[in-house]
Parts: sequence; structure tokens; C-alpha cells
Amino acid sequence: MKALSLTELNRLVGRIIKEAFSETYWLVAETSDVRENATGHCYLEFVERAVQTGNVVAKTRAYIWANTFRLLKPYFEQSTKRIFTSGIKVMVRVGIDFHELYGYGLTVYDIDPTYTLGDLQQKRQAIVRQLEDDGVLTMNKELKFPELPQRIAVISSASAAGYEDFSEH
Repeated sequence: MKALSLTELNRLVGRIIKEAFSETYWLVAETSDVRENATGHCYLEFVERAVQTGNVVAKTRAYIWANTFRLLKPYFEQSTKRIFTSGIKVMVRVGIDFHELYGYGLTVYDIDPTYTLGDLQQKRQAIVRQLEDDGVLTMNKELKFPELPQRIAVISSASAAGYEDFSEH
């Protein structure tokens, strides 16, 4: 019986995976550990959490190559008004890969920002419902506004145009 080297075995596994999963698939997952390197590639993990506990029940590494990431990142951020970072639920089109050295991973080819927008809207509605249930949603409206305010708070970035306008005018 001839023994295989680890490289030979991993190449065999890679060929089998490539034949069995030659298509791309739409995947729903949460982003985790998102990192962009100096060459413009994005390395990340996709995780799935249990609904009841929030514990991670599945995880895999993924990558978005620079030529794709240059297009997907601004498209996603412009559509969702949100930075592409860890902790976002996304729907992405992926291909399944197996590399002799790095093992199993997913290559991202496309992203559907409308899925993330829907998830954000659901979270917002849940927060509003919780505030209503707690009776705190309209508490500020119940406060009497003084005829002449004595203090004003501005919560802003020091470099924001609105802050500069407020300070100057």
C-alpha cells in the first residue's frame, strides 16, 4: 500500500471539492474578523449564531480578492450607509475553495446590500418596540421646554461641517 504525502492528499481533496462544488452559492451569514491588507484583499470569517443563545454554531474563513473588493465595498457602503465591518448580517455569492496549505475557504464574488438593509430595519423596529414597551420612547416629549434654554449640547465630530456651522453662527 502506497502512502500519500499530505500535499498529495490535500490536492486530491481539493480536486474532489472543486468537482463537487463547481457552482457559486448565495450564503447568509454574519461577518467577523474583517481585515483589509495592504494589497487590497479582504480577509474575513463568516459566522452563524444560534437564535436563542447567540453562540457561534458555524464558522468559516473567506476572502474577497482586491479586484472584487474594490467594487463591492463602495457599492455595499453606499447602498447601506454602513461601513463594511465585522458584525453585519450579509447575503453574499460565494465559491467554495480548498487550498493545500490553507484548507477550506470561501471566495466572495457578489453581495446583496438589500438583505442587510432589511436586517437593519428589523433590528430598528425591535428596538422601537422595546422602547415603547418600556414606556421610554416619548419621554423627551413630556418634558417642558424652557422659554429660554440655558444650555445646549452638541454631540458631533470636531471636524464635522455641522459643528463648524454651529460654532461660527
